Amino acid sequence: MKKSALFLIALTVFAPAVLSAQDTRDTTVRFNGKTIYVHDSIGRMKVSVMDGDSGSYRKVYEGIFADEKSYERFNVTQEVGMYIPILKNKYRHREGCRAGRRSMEPHWAGFGVGRLTTADNNMNIGYTAGIPLNKGKSNEVMLNILEGILPIGGTTFGITSGFGLNWRSYHIEQNKHLLVKDAVTGVYDAPAGVTYRYSRMRTLHLTVPLMIEFQPTMWRRHNFFLTAGVVGGWNVMNTYRVMYDDPSEGRVNMVESRGLQTNPLTLDIMVQVGYSCIGFYAKYSPVGVFQQGKGADVHAASIGCMLHF
Repeated sequence: MKKSALFLIALTVFAPAVLSAQDTRDTTVRFNGKTIYVHDSIGRMKVSVMDGDSGSYRKVYEGIFADEKSYERFNVTQEVGMYIPILKNKYRHREGCRAGRRSMEPHWAGFGVGRLTTADNNMNIGYTAGIPLNKGKSNEVMLNILEGILPIGGTTFGITSGFGLNWRSYHIEQNKHLLVKDAVTGVYDAPAGVTYRYSRMRTLHLTVPLMIEFQPTMWRRHNFFLTAGVVGGWNVMNTYRVMYDDPSEGRVNMVESRGLQTNPLTLDIMVQVGYSCIGFYAKYSPVGVFQQGKGADVHAASIGCMLHF
């Protein structure tokens, strides 16, 4: 009952804020002893994760995701390394980051980053249907803020669900961009005389997972985990932004279009494996990025890592 109430509160608080989001916005989330700051501005998104301990705060993660360059930094010594089994016991038994849990804990809430690409409906990864996708720059960012687990058959298996946000940035290269013409989203050359510094489509989904979680008991602890299931998403924002240098106007950085006939609802198949607070995931969506018949028949696919709170 408490988890359901929290979930409804999250929808009430976050959905209106996201639906009314403009090109610049800030989000602060406090969950399970962590404070997450998300600053999403024009062409740049910065995410910082702070860990509170005895009244003081330390930064355990910082990521800057710009349209031209991305940067990430983990505080490995203080946050990640302490929970790697081969390290000394004085580090492993530190409280926090789910270390040494004897009961089942869900692995959804947290922060994740991944590489984004596209595939066809047969899961052939890398298929782009003619879209010149820059796979080195395309990425996704996940901020999952609520979670819960229902153990089934003891303390080894459980059903995990929750609530989160998922940003996806599709970067287009070869000096091209996406436009809607004749009710179809297609790939077109930049206007004459324009050379794009970047050209990308960004989506934001509100997500709800339904996962089967496997947590075997190892050394009397539930540190290792394997999850598999589906993640439903509601597309609440889609913008297409370009940046280029104009001889008369200088540098132009603008939202060129919105919507682009992407699917309003998505469904991802997700698998994650990890230990303690660190997980590695792979996702594939059987639902196309664009609505059927209104754009290229491509599907989102990604791999990445999660820092669970």
